Amino acid sequence: MKRLIQSVMVLAVLAGMGGVAFAEDAAKIYSSKCAMCHGKDAKGNPGMAKSLGAEKLNLLDAATQAKTDADLIKATAEGAGTPKASGAKPMPAFKGKVADVDIKALVAYVRSLAPKK
Repeated sequence: MKRLIQSVMVLAVLAGMGGVAFAEDAAKIYSSKCAMCHGKDAKGNPGMAKSLGAEKLNLLDAATQAKTDADLIKATAEGAGTPKASGAKPMPAFKGKVADVDIKALVAYVRSLAPKK
């Protein structure tokens, strides 16, 4: 019984550590793949928005935060924005470039940056 309790405690500690690593990984991915357009703070890069002809790049605004996780995951995976004449969307698709689990982590990370209500 003592051995079982020790095993459960070790697993609990490891599971908790996984959450920290998960958040750190999402922050690193955001920094390398998203921050150029959406800004380090996820409030958008106005210069990039202008050059892309995008309306906004702020991920923390009420309209974006009101979207479901599924909507944000789809936008990240498939790209977003009004397609240009070339057919390319202002926000590129990250499916195949970023693992599905990491796209979900990115959405959770961005949600964590939003002001608490």
